[in-house]
Amino acid sequence: MPRLKLALQARQAAAHRAELAKKSSQNSDSKAKSVKASTSGLKKAQKKARLAARFPKPAKDGEPGEPTEVAEPEEESAPAIIPFTSDDTILLLGEANFSFALSLVQHHQHPAHQILATSYDSEKVCLEKYPDGEGNVRELKERGVMVEFGVDGGALEKCKKVGKGRWSRVIMNFPHSGSGIKDQDRNIRDNQMLLLRVLRSVRPVLTAGPDKLLPGSHSGKAQTKKRKKGDDDDEEEEEAPADEVTDEEDAYLSDDGDYSKLHTLPTTNTFTPPKKPGTLLITLLDQAPYSLWSLRALAIRPPHVCPGTKLPQPKYKLIRSFRFDPATYPGYAHRRTLGFKAGVSKSGNEEILGRKGEARTWEFAPSR
Repeated sequence: MPRLKLALQARQAAAHRAELAKKSSQNSDSKAKSVKASTSGLKKAQKKARLAARFPKPAKDGEPGEPTEVAEPEEESAPAIIPFTSDDTILLLGEANFSFALSLVQHHQHPAHQILATSYDSEKVCLEKYPDGEGNVRELKERGVMVEFGVDGGALEKCKKVGKGRWSRVIMNFPHSGSGIKDQDRNIRDNQMLLLRVLRSVRPVLTAGPDKLLPGSHSGKAQTKKRKKGDDDDEEEEEAPADEVTDEEDAYLSDDGDYSKLHTLPTTNTFTPPKKPGTLLITLLDQAPYSLWSLRALAIRPPHVCPGTKLPQPKYKLIRSFRFDPATYPGYAHRRTLGFKAGVSKSGNEEILGRKGEARTWEFAPSR
C-alpha cells in the first residue's frame, strides 16, 4: 500500500507540473501574439503615414492643403557590362539570325575583321529557319565579318577558320540542343552533354596571356554574386566564392572590368589576336530548367573525360557573372533553336524578357 500511495502521489505531481507547463506555454503564446499584433499595427500605421505623405488628400475650399513629400531621386542603375574591347578577337557560336553579330559591328563599332560568326545549321537550313537572317548575313559579309555555317561548337577542331589560340572572346548565347525531349531529367542530361562538349572544344582555341589581364583581376580572387530571395520581391546579395557549387547544381551533376590597360587595336585590318587570356561567355536564363543544367559546376568541376569521347575534359574558373540586357545590343533579336515562324513565334526578345528568371552571362577562363 505505501508503494502504491507513493506512485499515485508521483503521478499527481507529474500531472500538476504538466498543467503548469501548459499554462506557461499558453501565456507565452499570448504574449507573442500581442507583440506581433502591436508590431503589425505599427507597420500599418507607418505605411499609412508614408502613403498619406506621398499622396495627400486634396484640400477643401477654405482649408490649407497637406504638405507634400519631395520624392528622393532614384539611384542610377549600374551600367551594363560590355565584355569585350576593340582589340578582342570574337568567335560567335550558335548564331541564329546573326542579329547579335550585326549589333557588334553596327552599334558597338567592333572591327569586322576581328569577328567570326558561326551557325550550327547549314546555310540553306539556317536561312529557312530564320528568314530575317539573310539580310543580316549579307551586311556582315559586306562589312568584312567572317561568316561560317555548319560549325559545331562542340567540335571546333573540324573548322579550319577557327584554328587554335586565336580567340580572346568566345560567345555562345542561349545554347540549346533542340532535341525536343519531353522528359525533364533526360532533357537536362542532353543539354549538359552539349555544354561539356563546348567547354572541351573551346579550350584550345582561346588566346593565352597573363592572368593579370583577365576581367576583374584587379579585385583579387574572382567572385560572383550569390542571390538570396526573401519573402518579398527585394533581393539581398552577398559575395560568394566563384568556385562554390550549390546543392541544386550538384544534384544534377553526372557521377562519371577594367580594360583600360589592355592592348590597343593595330591600325591595319590584319587579324591580330591579343596577348591576353581568352574567355568563354555563355548566356542562359537563370531559371528552371536552364539553371538545372549546372553550367557553372560543369565548368569548374567537370568529369575526367568528355562524354562520347576519350578526350580529357578541361577545367575552368569562373571570372564573373552578370545580367544580360538585350537593350545593350540594339538590333539583336533572340530566336529559338527550332526556328522562327511568323504568327507563332514571339518577336523581338519576348522569349527572354519578362520571364521568371533573368538572362545571365557566365564568363569562364581556363584553369591552369
